[in-house]
Parts: sequence; structure tokens; C-alpha cells
Amino acid sequence: MIKPTKYTLADSICDLRSRKVKSIFFKQINELLDWDSISKEIEKYYLKGQKSTGKPAYDGLLLFKICLLQTWYGLSDYEVEDRINDSLSFSYFCGMAIDEVSPDHSTISRFRSSLTKQKAFDSIFKTINKQLEANGILVKQGAIIDASIINTPLRPKGRVTHNVTEDRIDSEEVKVERE
Repeated sequence: MIKPTKYTLADSICDLRSRKVKSIFFKQINELLDWDSISKEIEKYYLKGQKSTGKPAYDGLLLFKICLLQTWYGLSDYEVEDRINDSLSFSYFCGMAIDEVSPDHSTISRFRSSLTKQKAFDSIFKTINKQLEANGILVKQGAIIDASIINTPLRPKGRVTHNVTEDRIDSEEVKVERE
């Protein structure tokens, strides 16, 4: 089980409830990766606010781990926020104690957008892939995407129209000759 940075009595009681499959996976990831070097790489791109007023900024590593959870489980910003607040294994993986609340969906979105604009994910994942390869693990990912354009009765507010190429006519009858 992954211990949060601030381990409380409530966390120790809830250890019994955590799901083993996810906890084991998250524990393996945490043992394989050197999060300090990844955190240093994130800090090159994510400049936390140093204001004397207001809430302190979230740690870049916490927000990056949330992005990993989104990718691994196919979650939106709203869904990952909810899952972290609901799931002990998710919150513990992020290093959060049971009494801490997940960053809200807009914070997650702004973090991801900021790192995407700076093309930071390439550099961060190079660091991660080097560490995984050093442990004999090769990560590959693939996706099949259907990029068909179809006519729809709904129209965008900007009234943009596109001509759709017809590749077949459904209303024609096809005659099949039988011998």
C-alpha cells in the first residue's frame, strides 16, 4: 500500500478497505519510478504561484500523477477529481491523505494545458521511459481512431458548413444476378 505524505490515524484504519489490485499496481509504479527526478523535470515547466495571499499552489507532481490516472483509466477532468475524492487507492497514489481533497477539474485542466503548450510531456515521458527501460520494461501504446465525417441535423453556433463526400448511395437498390 502506498502511504500518503501525511499519514493519519484515519489512513491506517482505511488501509483495510483499499482495493488490492489497484494498490499493487500503484505500489509497483511507485517502486519502479524515481519520482524526485520526475518532479524536477516537471518543475522546469510548472512554475507554482508564490503569492503571500490565497491558497498555496498544488505540487506539480501531484497534478502530473492525476494526469497519469486520467490516461490509464480514460477519465475526464471531472471524473478524475471525483475518483480521487472517492477512491483511497487513487488518492494514496497521488500522495494525498484521507483528509485532503483533490484539486478541482479546472486546476487539472489548466495544468495539463500549460504543460501541453510548453511541450513538456515529451521531456517528462522521456525521463519516465528511461527509468522503465532501466528496469527492463518497454511501454507501447496504440489506438484505433475512426475519423469519419457524417451529416447531422445539429449545427454549430458559428454556422460553419462542410461539404461531405458521398462514398455510396444508400437509397439505390443493388441488383444481384444469380446464375
